[in-house]
Amino acid sequence: MDTYTLTLVVAIVTMWVSLTCGFVAMYLILSDGARGALQPANKPRKLSMGTKAQVEDVPTLANEGSTSWGVQVVFETPSPGLNERLSVALASAGAVYEPNTKAFTVTGESSLNPIVIENAFPPGQLPSFTDDNSQYLIKGIAIKVNENSRSLSPSKLQLARLVSLAKSLARLGGKVVDANQQPITKAGFKAVISGKAKV
Repeated sequence: MDTYTLTLVVAIVTMWVSLTCGFVAMYLILSDGARGALQPANKPRKLSMGTKAQVEDVPTLANEGSTSWGVQVVFETPSPGLNERLSVALASAGAVYEPNTKAFTVTGESSLNPIVIENAFPPGQLPSFTDDNSQYLIKGIAIKVNENSRSLSPSKLQLARLVSLAKSLARLGGKVVDANQQPITKAGFKAVISGKAKV
């Protein structure tokens, strides 16, 4: 192959590659322009839906007039076996049964207002789980931090422990709900831990 033919072949291949790249670039520019023209119409709608989802994901930790912040774990199928698993889970979480209140407490680092675990249905007393477990079938439990004074609110560490405890107990066969009986989502748990939940 002589020099003239080689130069001609290289020039033709170069022009072909240039035209192909030019067409691809033109297509990308035009398709981005069309997408950009449509995006402002969709953008506000996405923002409003996101804002609505964020508002719905903020759980309520206390009803009006309540002196505690907390969540509930509602169990789907109460049974003696669930009671046994619940007893083991509470023991492994460091919960101690208080006979005078008939509730479990998890003191942790703050003894001023510990995490309290009570029966949710009906509200109040839990069995110690050392007696006959089949006698009291637990349908749900309330996990809360009681208010000891007007200025004393739960710390972020306590709220994180409350969420962790609620999630671990829900794994026994239940779901975590807020004070309004609404299920708490992942975003809702983050809102609780960051202190953005409604009280």
